[in-house]
Amino acid sequence: MTKRVLPILMCLIVVISLCGCSNPGGSKSTSSPAGDIAETNLPILLPDSTAGIPHPEPPVETTAAPTLPAYEQEVDFIWKPYVMSEIYSELYGEEFTVDFQSMVNAFLSYELTFSCSSAEQADAINTAAGNCFPLLRMDVYFVEYDSVRKTGVLNYTWPKEEHMAGIKDFQNSITGFITSCVRKSDNGLTGALAMYMAYSGRITYDYSALEDDSTADLSSYAGLTDYKGICQTFGPAYAYLCLQMGIDAVNAGGLNSDSQAHDWTLVKLDGAYYYMDTTWENGDGGFGLKYFGMTSIDRANAGNYINETTNVGNTNEIWGDDIDVSNSRFAVLRSAVYACFNTERTQVDCTGADGSQWTFPLE
Repeated sequence: MTKRVLPILMCLIVVISLCGCSNPGGSKSTSSPAGDIAETNLPILLPDSTAGIPHPEPPVETTAAPTLPAYEQEVDFIWKPYVMSEIYSELYGEEFTVDFQSMVNAFLSYELTFSCSSAEQADAINTAAGNCFPLLRMDVYFVEYDSVRKTGVLNYTWPKEEHMAGIKDFQNSITGFITSCVRKSDNGLTGALAMYMAYSGRITYDYSALEDDSTADLSSYAGLTDYKGICQTFGPAYAYLCLQMGIDAVNAGGLNSDSQAHDWTLVKLDGAYYYMDTTWENGDGGFGLKYFGMTSIDRANAGNYINETTNVGNTNEIWGDDIDVSNSRFAVLRSAVYACFNTERTQVDCTGADGSQWTFPLE
């Protein structure tokens, strides 16, 4: 009997000992040395026990898109309804500026009348509108004055819905043109150059209007929406683009020695006045700068236009002799039939009719 019980007891001891080591989550043996891996008390996952456990994806390394230099970024432009050339503000005075802004407010709101101090100021508004608010010609032919109510009168030709849509279209046209050619790095000079080159290359001269201008729209409004017209269209249109960029400008025009009339633009850059002619630049192909930054002598040489008869801003009060247009800063451009900015817009690369090449620094 004793011989049979002893083997059975030995088997039970062995079974109990094996079962005591089979629990992965059991406490460590007190006989384990300090620092044994069992001290972490973390569960040990067997290979087949990891199925279905989500594993986070390793982080994806992203590289931020490189920021373009300012000379490659389009300018941050917002259309400015209220711009005014100092030529007009100085000639007509502060009261005129207030009346002009009142007209703009009324037009933008489709109001029929606006505060206007006198019939003379209403006439001045008509004179300045082509340069400072071409949008007026979209829907109002001429500002009138009501002497009884002492108000300016806007007689619209479009219903209000079309009128408001037209304002938006004009805003988009101006914004689209300027952001297409002006860059964040541009200053007054480079901005004026960029718009001059882009505008000279884009406009279309309407030769049919020379024969019959009774139905053609020759306003600067047409020059900024359809980009079509004649010199009296393009002169004030380029002036308006300059005013939008904070560059003082106004149209100018007069007769040559053969009594032929022509219009161009008077622009103020870095404190000096210059004549610009986008119409003639377009006629020469629209790629150069032959008529950018002309002096009054340059203007006389190009077309035999008489300085004394140059009417500034259609005012019939300020003439060519009243303004100093003698700075020869851009004389080297008189023979530039092709011009373009270098990459960083720090110079203009020029080509002459004879194939000669040179650079005009802008810094």
